[in-house]
Amino acid sequence: MSASYARLSESISNARNVRIYKNKDTAYDFKLYPFGERGTYIHPELISEITDSLAVSITEQFPAFDYIVSPEPGGHTWGMLAAYKLNKPMNILRLSTELYDNYEVSIKRETAYNENYIYFDGFTSGDRVLILDDVISSGATIRCIADQMKVMGIELVGVQGILAKGEHYIKLADDYGIPVRVLSVV
Repeated sequence: MSASYARLSESISNARNVRIYKNKDTAYDFKLYPFGERGTYIHPELISEITDSLAVSITEQFPAFDYIVSPEPGGHTWGMLAAYKLNKPMNILRLSTELYDNYEVSIKRETAYNENYIYFDGFTSGDRVLILDDVISSGATIRCIADQMKVMGIELVGVQGILAKGEHYIKLADDYGIPVRVLSVV
């Protein structure tokens, strides 16, 4: 890992473990990264380091896309910061445990520790988009988003993450034929 990621490296190594229960019989061990979906306090220097690093990585790796797409709960904050830094539009994929009636497009997402719905709004067939998410674990969230985008005629040019847990992101890149870049891997 590059020395320029000193704060990111420190926040990864100091992340606390918690256990999340999907139900009484199913538990999932979860790391509380400050920059992740269940993180809380983020030091301003870490915010700057991650935002600047995302902007550099995106500029170098993904020169041609119309806007950034980021899912809640963890990706949308970083998507917004990167979009601001790059002067690009963004589209937030909203998540909810409730199924909304009369919504244009929604898909069910299931992870190791929860189930919810992802809501798509404001997309036009032919859009070229970059997905930005905080943490890529199994890749299930990205896969369900990418599959729905294909149905909608949206061109996914790649995925940018902050952290990949394991090497599932490599299989994700191979399966979809797109670059998947991360700032760090654990």
